[in-house]
Amino acid sequence: MTPKRFLQKNVTGANALARQYGIPPLVTLAMAALESGWGEKAPGYNFFGYTASKSYTGKKTLVTTTEFHSTPNIEYPKVLKVTKISPNKYKYRVQRYFKAYNNPTESFLDYGSLIYNADRYDGAFDYQNDPKKFFEEIFKAGYATSPAYYNLVISVMNSIQKLLV
Repeated sequence: MTPKRFLQKNVTGANALARQYGIPPLVTLAMAALESGWGEKAPGYNFFGYTASKSYTGKKTLVTTTEFHSTPNIEYPKVLKVTKISPNKYKYRVQRYFKAYNNPTESFLDYGSLIYNADRYDGAFDYQNDPKKFFEEIFKAGYATSPAYYNLVISVMNSIQKLLV
């Protein structure tokens, strides 16, 4: 779907999360757009790339993905390849389980709940009126494993801001 269509379909959900949890809509939309390829790659309506832990009992789907870690011996359901990219950084190509939802709303609500209820993201809520700083705080608190994630989300935020003008 086009970025403009993605925004049309999801801005209402992002605004609802802003009211319910205080998460800036621009943060929600940018992260969902990046994680799902503007809605094109959201298996099981998983717009945020949320993995299913071993203890997770809800719907899930097995997905091939890339992860980054500081050690070469992390376990996944299936490890396809591990590449050393720096002295303390490894790139993994793996298959792992991701949460699956019945609809996009469930995915957005799970994202909102996770950000709002995880203590490590509390500092972000000091910046509810500054979406980029809000996102910076959740990234610094360990939201993603990719070292490029911060710059990618900020780039998507900039693209969304241009579309909304």
